[in-house]
This record gives sequence, structure tokens and C-alpha cells, in this order.
Amino acid sequence: MKERVNWIDWAKALAVVTVVFCHMPQLQEWFYYRYLQSVIITVFFFLSGYLKRDRGSTRANWAKYWQGLIVPYMVYNVIVYPYWLLRFCLQNGGLPDLGQAIRPVIGALLFEYEGTFSELLNGPLWYLPSILFMHVLVDLCRKSRHQHAWLIAASVASVALYAANKYWLFLPGLMPMGTFRRLPYYYIGYVMGQQCLFRGVSPKRNAALCLGLTGLSILFFHWHLQAFYADQFLLHIALFYPVNILFLFGVLYGCKSLNGWRVPAITNLSVGTLVVIGLHFPVIGAVNYALEHFGGAESPICYQWYEALIVAVCITALLYPIILLAKKRVPELIGRKRS
Repeated sequence: MKERVNWIDWAKALAVVTVVFCHMPQLQEWFYYRYLQSVIITVFFFLSGYLKRDRGSTRANWAKYWQGLIVPYMVYNVIVYPYWLLRFCLQNGGLPDLGQAIRPVIGALLFEYEGTFSELLNGPLWYLPSILFMHVLVDLCRKSRHQHAWLIAASVASVALYAANKYWLFLPGLMPMGTFRRLPYYYIGYVMGQQCLFRGVSPKRNAALCLGLTGLSILFFHWHLQAFYADQFLLHIALFYPVNILFLFGVLYGCKSLNGWRVPAITNLSVGTLVVIGLHFPVIGAVNYALEHFGGAESPICYQWYEALIVAVCITALLYPIILLAKKRVPELIGRKRS
């Protein structure tokens, strides 16, 4: 078995817990909350590009995509549908009719799209078809002698499409919007992975870089927000990318500073990232419902940041046994092939 890279496990584990935290209902106006919502998913896109490998044939590549992306996407949507049905019954006092019942199915088939005839079934899963699109794009560009010219052009085009879409809203939806916003980070990770860059580990230097780059990212994000409030649209869009790049490498350097500390729980969380991504949405809904109806919390519930952090860690802990079970008995849940 290929040896795991410990700092990558740290990055994936911390990022997935932060994703759960960001999906807890909180005040959108809070600076740190908007900041983390804007940047945290960048870690996954960079690492997906960084770890991208060519398996020698189109068939072998698609076998990996089927196992690691397509099957989990279908499985987790199927698992979550009964939760959607139960929530509908509780909110509406009865079962949905056929048209209502197929709306989330259509949403899932359209990669978690919410529109006139569809709604989100398991929104966080938009990440999987987006990564699949990027992998396939790289595979297609590899067939050309000018693969990097094509990928750079695609990245530049994605920035333009993101800006245009944010201004005119001609293509709403999680998956297209997320792909436009994140393709450049995937490409940066892909280039660094192919060139075997970003491999060295120096704990003290990495810790200093973590603090410096993350601090700069927060300052740029403040500028980014000010540009939005001042109706400086192009500046607002342009600042989005340095905000994310500075945050990305700040976090990765921070994880490198932890590289010497190997913790089994962190490794398992990294292996089970798909479990947390695929199941945390209904668990959050169940926890919120329990707190609102049996715990005396106000409805709709809105957490303070420290409450959200505690609940996010608890939800991750609830999903941890499923990760262990998946490793032993249900590898499809973690994107692996059954032996």
C-alpha cells in the first residue's frame, strides 16, 4: 500500500471539520464565518489536483472515477433521500405528491441544482461532480502537446465566467459556480504535484509561514468585502483569488508544521472525508431539530461560533464509527473498491 502523506491527512481532516462548522446555521454577517465559507473548500480542490495521477488509459482513469467519485455521489444521495422525505413530512404534515417527491431526485441528477423543477437533495455533494469535471478536463488536455496552455486558458476562462456569472446570474447552481471559482486552485495543485513541488517539511519555518500567509489572507478578505460594499465589482472579484491562495498555503504550511505528529484519528478522518461530506447534512438537520423541539433552543436555531464549533466536532465524532465501518466492510462509502 502506498504510504500516506501525513500533512495531507491533517489538511483534509481539518478542512472537513471546518466544512461541517460552516454548514451550521450562524449569523452570515460574522466576518470569520463569511471568510471560512469563502476559502475552506479551496483546500480540497488543490489537493485533488496535487494528487491527480494518470493511470495509463482512459478505461483505467474512468474506473477510478467511477469508484472514487460517481459511486459515492449516487450512494450518498440515495442514503439521504429518506431524510428528505421525513423532513418534508414533518414540515408539511403529510407525504409529498409525485411532483414534489421527484424534485430532489432531479436536483441530484443535475448535480445538486436548485431551480423551478428541482431542489437540493444533498447539497455538499456538488463537490464530487465538480472534481470529476476537472479530472476529465486534465485527461483531455493531456492528449495535446500543449496541455498546460489549454489548462491555463481554461483557468483564465473560469475566472471570467465566475465574474460574469456573479454579475448576471445566467448559470446559477452550486456545481457550475463552484467549478468556475475553484478550477485555478486545482490546476495549481496539479502542476505542483506533477513537478514534485511542495514536498519539503521544516516545522518552525512552516509555522511562521502559516501565521504570515493566513494573516495576509484575512487582510485581503477585509479588502475584498470593502470592495463589494463600495460597488467595486472588478476589484472584488480580483481579490477573491489572492484571498484563497494565501489562505490555502497558510493552511498547508500549518499542516506541514504538524507533519511529525501522526494521529490515527486524523488519518481516519482523512480517509473518511467522503463519509463526512456525504452524511453531515442530514445529521446537522437531525441535531438542529432535536435541539429546537426537545432542547429548548429557539426556532430556527442560530448558533454562536463556539456552539457551532462544539456541535460540529460532536457531529464529526458521531460519523467517525461509520468511517471505521466503511474501512472494514463498506469501502464504497470512502471511494474504494471492494476486495
